[in-house]
Amino acid sequence: MKKAIAIFSLLFLLTQGTAMAARAGRDRMDQGMMGYGKGYDCSSLMANAKLKLTVEQAARIRALDEKYTQEIEPIREQLYGKGQELKAEWLQAEPDRGRIEALQGEAVQLQERMREKLAADRADVLKILTPEQRAHVPDDGPARVFYKPAGFGRR
Repeated sequence: MKKAIAIFSLLFLLTQGTAMAARAGRDRMDQGMMGYGKGYDCSSLMANAKLKLTVEQAARIRALDEKYTQEIEPIREQLYGKGQELKAEWLQAEPDRGRIEALQGEAVQLQERMREKLAADRADVLKILTPEQRAHVPDDGPARVFYKPAGFGRR
């Protein structure tokens, strides 16, 4: 009996640990941790308990999120397409340097358009929040700061 309880306890702990780990990187509108994602979105703000959003604020933020998602989605698709074209050009036997530079320039322009949309989204959301709530909004900086590069031993 003790052996069965120990086995069930171990299985329970193992399955719960993997379930929590699988969910860890999926906080940005279910895009995962890798890739372009949908950029800055405000769905993470609604999960922030310190903000204490009203129902009206949450609805307005959700509406802004949907609006900007619809505006950003075509840009994301174009950027993905440019990436595929660039990869195909690099994989040719004789890659055309001019074409590669042109594709890179177009990709940079698309990234800039996306950044403009994301900045507008953030500005609109911050207009909805009160000054007290804005104090609890994280900045755009990285969540972690690494003070030294990874590697073996001293450099």
